[in-house]
Amino acid sequence: MWEERERARAEIIAMVESADASLGHGQGRVITQESMRDLAGDVKQRGRARLAAEQLANR
Repeated sequence: MWEERERARAEIIAMVESADASLGHGQGRVITQESMRDLAGDVKQRGRARLAAEQLANR
């Protein structure tokens, strides 16, 4: 059981280190109210397009 917990811990640490490295290389996203609204709009648009495609495929 502790081996599984340590493995999960090591994976989390590796992901955090990878994220830190990508931010260090300028591969981050600036988070503002406007950028979050834009992101939400993009997600909503993709979701609606996917739903429409699934509905057409099920006809």
